[in-house]
Amino acid sequence: MPPFSTLRLTLLRACYAVLVVGTSLRYAPVYMDGLSNLPRMDGAVVALLSALGVLSVAGLFSPIRMLPLLVFEIGWKLIRVSTVALPKWLDGALDEGTLSTLFNCAVALPFVFIVPWRHVASTVLGKAEPFRGTASTQGSAT
Repeated sequence: MPPFSTLRLTLLRACYAVLVVGTSLRYAPVYMDGLSNLPRMDGAVVALLSALGVLSVAGLFSPIRMLPLLVFEIGWKLIRVSTVALPKWLDGALDEGTLSTLFNCAVALPFVFIVPWRHVASTVLGKAEPFRGTASTQGSAT
């Protein structure tokens, strides 16, 4: 693994801290009211994003190892903005709720510039695992 600067690691930790604080502030009150009171899909979204926040605590201690969390965060927000907010904005139908969601998604914009994409690409696209084990790993123990 290539060495990362202290600045890069600190900025990554700040990204994870934003996720921890943001999800805590947003979803802790929902948990206090009870998830069972929410519609099914709303409860699923709260649970999913809460898990993202809880797992982000690990990113404070292992920022490189937990990069998939930041990639996921960037990915779902990019999909949300490009498929919901952008079409509404282009149609001139951007309502207050969508604008609020767009603002919340924009919080992750700096993440795009902080994530070490070359490392992410080399890790994901670098050495792929085989679909089947090789003959040397499938042999019986003698």
